[in-house]
Amino acid sequence: MNYIFRKIQKEDTESIWTLFQGLKEEKIDMSFAEVKDKEEIRNFIDNPAQLTYGAVSEENPNEVLCLVKGRRELTTEKRHSAFLSAATHPKVRGLGLVAKLTAYALEEMKKEGVTIARIYVYSNNKSSVNAIRKLDFIHAGTVLRHHKDPSTGSYVDDLIYHRILD
Repeated sequence: MNYIFRKIQKEDTESIWTLFQGLKEEKIDMSFAEVKDKEEIRNFIDNPAQLTYGAVSEENPNEVLCLVKGRRELTTEKRHSAFLSAATHPKVRGLGLVAKLTAYALEEMKKEGVTIARIYVYSNNKSSVNAIRKLDFIHAGTVLRHHKDPSTGSYVDDLIYHRILD
């Protein structure tokens, strides 16, 4: 299957909403699962503070299969830095699509003046940790015992990664 990487568009709202609802159903603990309505998604579109990119298949260009967002403050002091979030539809997980889209998104963000990207990931999310390392992000710190996993009773750390883009 061939994929197209691009900025998200107004027409993607319904597909992205469906993706986010799926994350909620899977009980995935991440920022996209906390999006309350479609208006929040529409706020990502053409927003220089919410640089958002999607992967769609050539066969179905109206279904967003993977999403990467770089959130940043637009102040002079902070506009160079973006905090990344990513989500992948279950039917394309494990195919390396999020890594390819992230590489594309980072190049696009660099054109927008972003010189450092940061990612926070929970230590028990092994697949995300592996993907981040493959993208040459550097471990920059750890928030120990960030929260307690109710299903296991063990503590989960919040790992901080960054990558310089220039």
